[in-house]
Amino acid sequence: MHIGLALALVWLRVNFHAHAATPLVEDDGTETQAELHRAVRAAGFDVSVYSPHGNPNGSDQAAGFEELRAEAARLAVPGLTIAVGQELTVANGPSFARQTTVLGRHAPGNLNHLTLVGNRTLQPFRRLAPAEACDRVHADGGICIVNHPGPGPMMWEEGWWEAPQNRGHVDALEVYNGQALAAVGVDFESRYREATAYRGLGVKIAATTGADTHGPKSVARAQSKLASIAGPASKLVRLLLPSTESARPELDAATLVQADGHAIEDVVAAVKARRTIATYAMPGLRVQLDGLGEVRRTRDVALAMKLSRKVAEVTLYREGVAVQTWHDVDCVEWAETIRAPAAYVFAARDGAGRMMTSAIWYEPPSSK
Repeated sequence: MHIGLALALVWLRVNFHAHAATPLVEDDGTETQAELHRAVRAAGFDVSVYSPHGNPNGSDQAAGFEELRAEAARLAVPGLTIAVGQELTVANGPSFARQTTVLGRHAPGNLNHLTLVGNRTLQPFRRLAPAEACDRVHADGGICIVNHPGPGPMMWEEGWWEAPQNRGHVDALEVYNGQALAAVGVDFESRYREATAYRGLGVKIAATTGADTHGPKSVARAQSKLASIAGPASKLVRLLLPSTESARPELDAATLVQADGHAIEDVVAAVKARRTIATYAMPGLRVQLDGLGEVRRTRDVALAMKLSRKVAEVTLYREGVAVQTWHDVDCVEWAETIRAPAAYVFAARDGAGRMMTSAIWYEPPSSK
């Protein structure tokens, strides 16, 4: 699908985060790699990245990973670009919790997970700090994405990926996780706004989305498990469950990527350039936003976003704080003059649907 941002570029619907069942490496999905990619294509995606956990420590899974990549190369799903990456568990940080508490009851602990895309080899389980893991995939020409940034149960431990020695190595952050969002309405929009604000972490990273699918019934299983953890509070948990009619609600999560082409290398380059928009339950939405992901060295802010249809609400954030909200619109504009650097992010809401753009950063020239 083409949008008038630039004639040479195309918008692709991409999933970076998914699991399957394979004897070649360790993973925890329930469908085969072929079934996974066919389901992703049926949900309207143009690019599907399979991200097995893998654990080559003291095993022969490194060879299995090569075979898995060869298997993916042989798969032919019309209209779909297929790639194999990895969801890597990095080394524990100083605040890692093996067990956490939800509503006063014991719950699973932290999961420090990065999606690696473009890695040529399977990286070691729980042995690399986030910075080292990202540097390794960068050496292969790839990218690393912080999954379910948390902090919290089955999410990152507090302060680890954001630590000064790690934050500058990350390429993107998972703003919506389809599995978590479909199970209990968890998203990480505020984490992205905090990360990209100059008065926050001050990092220039892309906004992405991952379905995190583990098979056709993975959301139902997650909801059941959550209810069991919540115990007497399960009625409250059910109130937090989003309303969806999708057969695979986790696949409602998608990243829109503005790329030079359909190859996985084109997608990686676009993420590095931060030409991405994170979405959930926004089927068919097309977006025009000049300057997406750019750093503009001027004090004169000029922003204009056009959508392919009206949505209930659009909000513009400056430095993580809402500065303007528009209702029932398909286009918005904003102009101002600033004296200090500022990051701008657009978000949208439409029923259960939500969207967040990668930031546009403005850096006024130093006054003399």
